[in-house]
This record gives sequence, structure tokens and C-alpha cells, in this order.
Amino acid sequence: MPDPQDAPPGAPSPREALGQCHRCIAGMLDRLDALAGLLAAGGHAPDLPTRARTLVAELDEALAVHTADEETDVFPALLAAADSPARRAQAFELVSSLLVEHRELAELWHALRVPLLALGGGVAVAFPGGTAADFLLRARGHLARETGELAELMGVLDPRRSREIGVSLAARHDAACPRFRDCPKKP
Repeated sequence: MPDPQDAPPGAPSPREALGQCHRCIAGMLDRLDALAGLLAAGGHAPDLPTRARTLVAELDEALAVHTADEETDVFPALLAAADSPARRAQAFELVSSLLVEHRELAELWHALRVPLLALGGGVAVAFPGGTAADFLLRARGHLARETGELAELMGVLDPRRSREIGVSLAARHDAACPRFRDCPKKP
């Protein structure tokens, strides 16, 4: 894990880093929603293959980073920081349910990325609109839970541990998804 003393001035807090990641993913979900709407209406656009390929690449990257951020850094820290039986139960319940959601979202995304890759290759395939709608609904709900419940629970982290996590998340984002720097900083 990066040394928090090496953090650049203004390094984001874990909440800020996750919030920025969530906003980026939300933008990608909006673009997926628009593409699914176009396909459901039987529409076609000359840039459809490019849009499909770009969405697959961006969502593959963003979902992998999102999962690593939480499962490698945030969730273990929350479970370790819970200082009372009630707080431990709250942390365990939240982390457990978010882990289940990560797996469900991964399965839905896999079912979507295959036809998106085909469309990206110029192959006409039936697009699974119901799967897309389910993925979008669940992904948006997941992000909302994390923005509310997870962010609130992160208040139990001590400042040093919080800074360590913020540095780790920022390093992961810089290495894996530099386009996150272009996402909005504020909601």
C-alpha cells in the first residue's frame, strides 16, 4: 500500500475518490441507457460500433477498478475499524450485501458485454434489452447505496487509515483509468 506520507497535497479522501468513480460510472450507465434505447427502438447510428466498443472498454475498466477499490481497500478497513458489536454487525451486513451485488452486477455485465462486443464488431445481434434494463437499475441502486450507506459508515475510519485508503484509491485510478481525471469532481 502506498505510504500516506507520500500523498500529494490535496489527495482525495476515500469518499471523494469513490464519489468521483461513482459519477464516472453513472455517466457510462447513462450512455449505455441511451444506446439500449436506440437499439430497442430499432434505430441504428453510423457510430454504433464505436459507441459499443467504447462502452465495453470503459465499463470493463471502471467496474474492475470499482470492485478493487472496495474489496481490496474499503471493505476490509471498515470491518477492521468497527469498534462495537452493533457497528460490527452493521459493517458486516453492508459489506456482505454489497459483495453480493458486485457478483450479480458482474454476471449481468457479462451477459451484456457479449452482444455489445458483437455490435462493436459490426455484427447485427439481438440486444438483450431486459438484461440491460436490469443491469442499469441494479447498478444505479448499488451506486446510490454506496453513496449513502457506505459513505456514512466510512466515518468510522481513523484519519491515518482514511488517508492510506485515499492514496491507494488515487494510485489505482491514476494507473488503471486515467480518464477518471476528466470526470466531474462535484455532483
